[in-house]
Amino acid sequence: MAARSNNGEPFTWTEKDFHDDTSPARRQLAGALQQLCRHLAVKSPDGGTVFTHPTQAQAAKYLLVSESSLTRYLTGQYVPPEKAATSIFDTACRDAGGEQGLGVTKKHLLELRALAERERCANCARHREDARAARRELEASLEEQKRLTKEAENRGAKLRSLRQRYSALKRETLRIRRSAEAGPRNRRPEELTATPLPVPQQHRDRQRSMKDTSAAQRIRRRAEELAGGGQPDRVLALLRHTVEACTSQEMALLVALLRSRGQDELAGNFVHIYARDRSDRDVLRAALVLHEQDVVADAETLLRAAVART
Repeated sequence: MAARSNNGEPFTWTEKDFHDDTSPARRQLAGALQQLCRHLAVKSPDGGTVFTHPTQAQAAKYLLVSESSLTRYLTGQYVPPEKAATSIFDTACRDAGGEQGLGVTKKHLLELRALAERERCANCARHREDARAARRELEASLEEQKRLTKEAENRGAKLRSLRQRYSALKRETLRIRRSAEAGPRNRRPEELTATPLPVPQQHRDRQRSMKDTSAAQRIRRRAEELAGGGQPDRVLALLRHTVEACTSQEMALLVALLRSRGQDELAGNFVHIYARDRSDRDVLRAALVLHEQDVVADAETLLRAAVART
């Protein structure tokens, strides 16, 4: 009497569920293979039946395939090679005693396998195209990354250059400020446009006025040089530092000098920065000196700025 593999319902292992993405052709092929496996009866080498209702592991060993491969065939995950599909059919046919009781012919089985194979090749072609598209996108991303990296390096170099220019302007402004504070005795000979002479104590205002005029002339010359050299950023930096360092008298004299030499844009920028950054008291003093120098429009600009802030 033939032995049985278990006491449960036979061939329940052939009833596999399909994944949602399993194509119709693979479902049909897997269904036909499930049907064939229900006719398997494991036999001994001498032809005697050992298991009439084998388990999946016994059936896989009997069919000379791994159990995992058999599972993938029956769930439609894998399309078996033609040789494997033919072997499963021939074995089931032999165990069933002929093709009549199988419910599927070898021709139909191989047609289903060929259809599933063509479908797989079409999917592979789509996957290859997707892979090529992804590769092109990756290459474009790498090129964009190179471009952005180079742009960042260029901006870094430009920033370092601007910082160096700023430091140079700051040193230049500090030198001018110290020179103005030190007086004419520490100036270079070519900078001496007029040397104030010793005067009695009661003429201190005249001495100070000459110092202020000399300092204003020096700053004016430097601003004109930078403007003439096409360096507007350095001009503005010089004006800003000058606003921080100069007195109200020097400011007014510098504006008057710039106006007298036709440097109206420089003068206007300087007045604007001074009105914005200095105290109301300094602004009023500078406006008074500008009025005395007959630079009435700039004096009014400073007065309006002072009124607007109160």
